[in-house]
Amino acid sequence: MASSSELLRFPTFAELPVDQIEWFLSQSKELSLKAGEIFVRQGDPPNALFVLLEGEFEWRGEFNGETVVFQGKTGDVTGALPFSRMKQFMVTGRALIDGRILSFPSSLFPELVQKMPELVKYLVGVMTDRVREATRIEQQRDRLASLGKLSAGLAHELNNPAAAAKRAAAQLRDTLHRIKDASLQLGRRELTSTQRAEIEKLESSFTQNDAPPPDPLTASDLEGQIDSLLRSHGQNDL
Repeated sequence: MASSSELLRFPTFAELPVDQIEWFLSQSKELSLKAGEIFVRQGDPPNALFVLLEGEFEWRGEFNGETVVFQGKTGDVTGALPFSRMKQFMVTGRALIDGRILSFPSSLFPELVQKMPELVKYLVGVMTDRVREATRIEQQRDRLASLGKLSAGLAHELNNPAAAAKRAAAQLRDTLHRIKDASLQLGRRELTSTQRAEIEKLESSFTQNDAPPPDPLTASDLEGQIDSLLRSHGQNDL
C-alpha cells in the first residue's frame, strides 16, 4: 500500500505536511494494474484524480480521425483536476507494464481545496499546461489542414502550365512531321536557282529573326503569302 513516505518522494508532494498527505491517502484507493490494463476510457465521466505510483503509462485518444498519444510517468498527477470544466475523459489511460496508481474521487475536490491548498495550486498549474498543450495540438492540426489546402492549390496551379507544355510539345511534334513531309515533297520538285534562293531567303527571315513569334492573324497572312509564292511558281499541289 502507498505511504506518505512514498508520496513525499514525488516533487508534487515533497513539501506538503505529512498530515495532509495522510488525509489524501485515506481518501484514495490504490489500484494494481497489469500490463495493457485500462484504468479509464475515453468518454468516461471525470470522476477521479490519479497519482501514478509505479510503472509506465500511456494516454491515447482519437480526435477527428487522428490519434493523439501522451506518455505518463511515475509521480505524475493526472486525470480529473479541481476547477476543470471537463465533462468526460478525452483520452484512454492504459498501463504499459505492471504498475500501481492512486485514485482520488473528484467528489471530494471541495474538501481537497480546503485541506490541501498548496497541492491544489500546483494542480491548477498542471491544468494550465494541459490547456496549453491542447491548444498547441489544435493549432498544429489547423496548420496541417491549411498546408494541405495550399498543396492542393499549388498542385492545381502547376498542373495547368504542365498541361499547356504537354500540348505544346505534341503540337511541335506534329509541326515537325509536317515540315519533314513538306521538305521531302519540295525536294522532289525541279526548282530553279532563283526559286531556291527565294525559299532560302524566306527561311532565313524566319530563323534569324529574334522578334517574338507572330500572332495568329499575322501568321495566317504569312502562310497566305507563302502559298501565293509557291503557286506563282507552279507549285499548286503543296
